[in-house]
Amino acid sequence: MTYKVLLVDDESLILRSLQKIIDWKALGCEIAGTANDGQDAALLVQDIQPDIVITDICMPEMNGLDLLKRIQTMPVKPEVILLSGYNEFEYAREGLQNNAFDYILKPIDHEELEECINRVITKFEELRKKEYEHRKHLIYEAITLGETKLSLENDDRTYVISALEFNKGSANDEQQLRDWVKFVSAEQISEVFLYKFESTRYILVCSHLKKNKGLAAKVKLAMQEFGNKIDGLVKIAVGKDVVGMNNLSQSYQQTWKLLDSASFLKMNLISEDHIKSEYQSKYSPDAAIKKAKTYLQENFTKEIGIDSVAEEVDLSVSYFSVLFKQKTGVTFLEYVTNLRIEHACVLLKTTDLKTYEIANMVGYNDQRYFSQVFKKRQKVTPSQYRKSD
Repeated sequence: MTYKVLLVDDESLILRSLQKIIDWKALGCEIAGTANDGQDAALLVQDIQPDIVITDICMPEMNGLDLLKRIQTMPVKPEVILLSGYNEFEYAREGLQNNAFDYILKPIDHEELEECINRVITKFEELRKKEYEHRKHLIYEAITLGETKLSLENDDRTYVISALEFNKGSANDEQQLRDWVKFVSAEQISEVFLYKFESTRYILVCSHLKKNKGLAAKVKLAMQEFGNKIDGLVKIAVGKDVVGMNNLSQSYQQTWKLLDSASFLKMNLISEDHIKSEYQSKYSPDAAIKKAKTYLQENFTKEIGIDSVAEEVDLSVSYFSVLFKQKTGVTFLEYVTNLRIEHACVLLKTTDLKTYEIANMVGYNDQRYFSQVFKKRQKVTPSQYRKSD
């Protein structure tokens, strides 16, 4: 995280010196703005919401102490470091009484100022860690119990839940996931919480500070990258985005169901949108299977595979395969084989065509293979079947 700093001093030379001499990037900071008096600084604090304000005490119009007091009335309060001359010690002490973080005497010792900034950042990090652990506990309550102990009616954060299941469970898998969470939370998503539920199953809860319709897409992309990173050795489900912690339980239940469906549908990354885009057809399930049967009746004598039939009814191969067996009670291959053998039986009984000719007519180029399939289905060879009553 990069912390925003506002510099305030009526001496432009000091402002330039502070910007150039201190390595702000190395401290994890950036200069978000500068001001030459307290009034301009107060407006900037409200506008840019800095994390740290470094201000001179003695300034015209509004001095540093008045600026400090104004900041204490604001809803979001940055930490304030005062710059004080030797003859302004009483002012510095008054500043500490008004919640200034610390003061630095002029002329400014840049190492002392850097050390002071580092202490501010340490305070921020400790507060963030404490808040993070508190929120992690609240989220766990929300997803498992359906509610939290605290009222969160005003929680307008966006949340997206991801469920992961590794094909094998190992400490290396978990470490790779934890490393990835650190990367994602630092580079792409504002907040990520990781929970381990079983030896191979994990839950990730990603959140954004306010309503964000793009969070779900960002999470899906991040999860896809993680799946590719470990070479597909994990199944991932990404739930719908919800607003407010109190809506997490429903999303949590849906995401587990999606994860259970991932193996069934042979998908490594699954979400409701993926299912819709993958399996949406202009036909209802019953109409799709009816059309598939008609198509097979008209084309079973040719070389025909499940891919071409699935394409005909506007469904993915994996979903069509599952749907076909669900609706017919047999697999696609069994259905086509039965269709061909039934037709072959009619031809054997009603014509004097040779066996190889019948094989070709019902879709088999290899007579020997046709005979094997026929005997397996009818318990007799094609010749024996022709001679039977």
